[in-house]
Amino acid sequence: MASLATGDLPALGPANAPVTLVVFSDFECPYCAQFTGMVRNEILPAEGERVRLVFRHFPLPMHPWARRAAEAAACAYEQKNESFWSLHDFFFDHQQELTPENLQQKVLEHAHGMPGLDLAKFESCWAQQRTATNIEREVAFANKIGIHATLTLFLNGKETPIVAPEQLRTLIRQLSHSK
Repeated sequence: MASLATGDLPALGPANAPVTLVVFSDFECPYCAQFTGMVRNEILPAEGERVRLVFRHFPLPMHPWARRAAEAAACAYEQKNESFWSLHDFFFDHQQELTPENLQQKVLEHAHGMPGLDLAKFESCWAQQRTATNIEREVAFANKIGIHATLTLFLNGKETPIVAPEQLRTLIRQLSHSK
């Protein structure tokens, strides 16, 4: 499972952090949105230098706009890691109001306010579905290692059940002291 966090993947936190959380996620998954809120509001602020979060795309076929959202996020990531995370947060914060019909308009409205994003390049990438094969590769990799649902979380390469924030902080602290 060493390959979970290797490659050109969106990440937050120091590359040399003693603990790496790898999350296989879907922008339309309600559990993923809850987990994202917990990580953003409770784990990353508390654990800072001890943890690195790596995102892996796993849009589920039952979610009508998840794959297009993943492609948009991948297009943003091609320009800047920060652009990916801006769209990541946007998708989870606005999950309830996004639909297949309004996704493009809402994403482009959000993208216009993203600092440093080359809008023409982003729009072209997304319209031409240039990141579709990247997303397909991510899904194939997840399937190959036995992932069939979101949210799937790995801590330092070991699949971990989703736990309450305090339990996750305890695991992170234990793992960071064992390094």
